[in-house]
Amino acid sequence: MSYNLFLLAFVLGIGGTFQYGLQVSIINSPAEYIKSFIRETWLRRYGSALSEEMLTLMWSFIVSIYSIGGLLGSSSAGYLAVRFGRKKAMLFANVPALLSAALMGLSQLCGSFEMIIAGRLSAGVGGGLALNIHLMYAGECAPRKLRGLMAITASTAIAVGKFVGFALGLREVLGVEALWPVLMAANVLPALVQLLTLPFFPDSPRYLLIDKKDKEGCIKALNLLSSPLSLQLLVLLSVPRRLYSPSQRRRHTPVPDPSAWPGMAATGAAHQCLSLRNAIGTISMSSCLQGLLIERAGRKTLLWKNYTVMALALGLLTVALFLQKGLGNFCFIIFLTYCLSMAIFVFLVLPETKGKTMLQVMEEFNRLNYRGQQRQSALQQSSRSVMTVTRL
Repeated sequence: MSYNLFLLAFVLGIGGTFQYGLQVSIINSPAEYIKSFIRETWLRRYGSALSEEMLTLMWSFIVSIYSIGGLLGSSSAGYLAVRFGRKKAMLFANVPALLSAALMGLSQLCGSFEMIIAGRLSAGVGGGLALNIHLMYAGECAPRKLRGLMAITASTAIAVGKFVGFALGLREVLGVEALWPVLMAANVLPALVQLLTLPFFPDSPRYLLIDKKDKEGCIKALNLLSSPLSLQLLVLLSVPRRLYSPSQRRRHTPVPDPSAWPGMAATGAAHQCLSLRNAIGTISMSSCLQGLLIERAGRKTLLWKNYTVMALALGLLTVALFLQKGLGNFCFIIFLTYCLSMAIFVFLVLPETKGKTMLQVMEEFNRLNYRGQQRQSALQQSSRSVMTVTRL
């Protein structure tokens, strides 16, 4: 296996999901400094003090608007990835990141807290784009046996980004009042690293073959990212030519289709839970364990068992608090219900992807959720041809 594949995963992570983890954690350290800046700016503009209620509202808006930007970025990721390709879309995701760094880094100099709001929104757009395209790009470039391991690099990059954000926020580094604009603009460095290195890597082989109809480019990309004449190459080249048509291509591209929304939602929710539970001291251990287990146990098994274990743990915690303090500690019931419902949803609705191609996963998803219906006959025929090739 070529090391170029793992170099690509590093480059995708440093300018992709790393940005998400960085922005999630970096906002905590300068909170009091930014609030003080808002008070001073408001007093200088309007000649009156800002009330605590309004200050809390504005700070909450600064923190939460990142999620709104992430929603906008995630909604447009599929279109950009198909229209311009995975590599160009990933490079484009760095534009909002650079814009956010400029806005937040210059906000104190310009005396405008609105620039912080706009910068957080722009950072959210870039994070939403990068989070989706990273998984798509890495998964399509990886051989089938390494697809799960490559997908785990996204969670690893998020965890590392959180760690770096907390480290930069220390008072011994950038967590002081004079340097908080520099701290908020720290995402400029990973964005520049990806902009300078990603152009040396090829685009997704699947995109080159199916969307661009560039068989030679697909072969070159696969030879660069994996071993020559790999099984993935045989599988890709076995896709029938009828799938090259726009109507069939839309069916197999990552543009959100209504039938795939439940699976996409569960995948996103699971990704958030897996990434948010990575504390600073368990980043390496958690990522390594996920990388070792995902190809052995399978994605679906890990997902529903993970939610079941979390639901049991929250249930035990609720009972312990109830026994300790009485009737006022039922807040974990909400999380218990969520984890238990997600475990049931994953177990019943989502297919297992271990050792399967994209077409086989889609066929299994339709079989689980559309029993008794005759759908996508062309997809089933193409999947059979893929299965025939993979048995060779």
